[in-house]
Amino acid sequence: MCAAIDMLASEQMFYGHSPPAGFLTDYTHTPQVRRPSMLSTRGFSAPCLSVLKPVQLTLKSAPRSCIRLSTDKKNKRVVFADDRGYALEQVKFMTEPSHVPPYWALKIIPSPSPERKPPPQSAVDLWEPRFPQPASDYLEFRRRITECCVSLENVIVKQNECAVDGTVKVKNLDFNKEVFVRATSDGWRTEEDTYCAFVESGPLSKNGVSTYDTFGFRLQLPIHSRRLDFCVCFRCKGNEYWDNRNGENYTIEKSSVRKSPAIACARINYGNSWTVKANDNGNTPYW
Repeated sequence: MCAAIDMLASEQMFYGHSPPAGFLTDYTHTPQVRRPSMLSTRGFSAPCLSVLKPVQLTLKSAPRSCIRLSTDKKNKRVVFADDRGYALEQVKFMTEPSHVPPYWALKIIPSPSPERKPPPQSAVDLWEPRFPQPASDYLEFRRRITECCVSLENVIVKQNECAVDGTVKVKNLDFNKEVFVRATSDGWRTEEDTYCAFVESGPLSKNGVSTYDTFGFRLQLPIHSRRLDFCVCFRCKGNEYWDNRNGENYTIEKSSVRKSPAIACARINYGNSWTVKANDNGNTPYW
């Protein structure tokens, strides 16, 4: 009980008075004096407190930039046209009527460039047959096979291959038979025979025999001519049967032949002499 009273008395003395004058000297200039403690008697040493020194910060000047901004201010000056002797306005009188656009000199507005048109394309000179396909008229086609024993069926002009493919139908008179196409490109001065190949047989009759056979052929279109005439021949049992389109022959020619004037044909036949030739009656001359 006495010890508690003494402790309260000591605390009142500690808190009732201000700290001694040398309380902060240890943190300023006077070094701290080591005092013996109870720990030293047991082999431990007290921690050493070094003197705290104030930290001084020094600011260095920033490096100068290589970009210099001009601080010189230039005063703006406004000059009017009349100060230099020019007119303040320009008046132009229009002589054209109000509904007509003004006329501009060619020096101000250059004339428009001429329209560029694509070069005219040359017409393609195609080979064209000058006869209808025989098989298109079925009744006449069947009559010709029955009576004449041979007939051209159809042709196909292949422009890229410069050739003509066609088929011929013949009456089946015998197993052994020959079918060929006779063609010319110079008006029958010369001619060439092209034999046809067997394609197929027709429908069978009551006797089990086909009524007609089909043959195919190919003709090469001439290079140095614009016209090709041909006819079909059928040989069987020593006889020949012809299909020449009733004496007119089958003709394939280029499209430019029909469009060319008649005088061009005269120059081919009679040269460039421009000689007047009479017809068979001797009345009306023609070139």
